[in-house]
Amino acid sequence: MNSEQAKETLLLYRPDLDHDEPEFAPALAAVRNDPDLQRWFDQHCAMQKAVFAAFEQFVVPDGLKEQILSERKAHTTLPSRRMMLVLAAACIAILLTIGALMRHRGSETAKAFDNFRLRMAGKVLRDYPKMDLETDDLAQIRAYLSAHGGQKDYELPRGLANTSGTGCAIFDWRGKKVSMVCFSSGQRGNTKTPDLFLFITDASAVKTPETASTPAKIKQLSTVSWTSGEKTYFLAAAGDEKFLQNYY
Repeated sequence: MNSEQAKETLLLYRPDLDHDEPEFAPALAAVRNDPDLQRWFDQHCAMQKAVFAAFEQFVVPDGLKEQILSERKAHTTLPSRRMMLVLAAACIAILLTIGALMRHRGSETAKAFDNFRLRMAGKVLRDYPKMDLETDDLAQIRAYLSAHGGQKDYELPRGLANTSGTGCAIFDWRGKKVSMVCFSSGQRGNTKTPDLFLFITDASAVKTPETASTPAKIKQLSTVSWTSGEKTYFLAAAGDEKFLQNYY
């Protein structure tokens, strides 16, 4: 992994939360071997900590509520200039707090999804898991997943529904079940070697940001994600974007 790739990965890194996440291990190893990258990483972590600290320190001034109420009683007929300023300040403070929380929550949602996407892609790229069931029968795959605590009632895009399966596996993602269904397009000369990998989990486990439906490249994989109903889907293909578009 070169310096630019490490930086791209570590942009999602949160110092107090992600130090044990496997998808960051190669990038962190690159940091230890590159002084310039280490300096960049130290600055990134310092900025992350400063931002979170700023959110935590934002509080409504003590006595603001009592001041507003007392001045309201003293000026019941016509609000004074001072009263109007106090009310305006209170409204601004509330709006700023709501805006900060929404930006923070949106950022956390994006990071959670990016972590999920990187972890699922990593399963294909680094340690392609042993299938719990190997079969080309999509009906058998669906029945197995349903019977063993995996995802059920999922909807396959038309392209995948008409593609031969190769098997499935079930594993955990932060307390939620993820089902991995593998397919073979047959373009590698046989229908036994998978080149399409669909991950399905509850939308409540990792809400997909609106921008996630845009295809994205993760190393040699072309990927796309979407949410439908109560399910979030992540499809990775061992091919280019044009190949991927046939299946979602």
